[in-house]
Amino acid sequence: MSFSINWRGLNVVITFLDILSFDEMYEAKKTIYGDSRYDEMKYQIIDLSKIQLTKQDIHVLSTLEKSSAVWNNNLKIAIITLDKKYIEMIATYFKIMKNTNWSFKVFDTIDGAHEWLK
Repeated sequence: MSFSINWRGLNVVITFLDILSFDEMYEAKKTIYGDSRYDEMKYQIIDLSKIQLTKQDIHVLSTLEKSSAVWNNNLKIAIITLDKKYIEMIATYFKIMKNTNWSFKVFDTIDGAHEWLK
């Protein structure tokens, strides 16, 4: 499995690892969306600092997230990445998600993400 999900009360930290397949990304997101805590979730931290991403990965992630915004339309999404080349790809995610009520920000550390989510 190339991901871990750590619940913090109603909120979640998702860490993706190594090379991620569509099935693994879908499984991670399905696990979160299917959990009863999702409806009241205030934030997600998506840690991408340890994986290799493609534009298709970002497009799949955005499509899954946009669909789930119907059930929880008020989330803050903190994305962790150390790789500057992913910033352009993440901008695509933000563009696809712009018609939701979600807030987004990219961080290079999880501490920075936690500070923003306070």
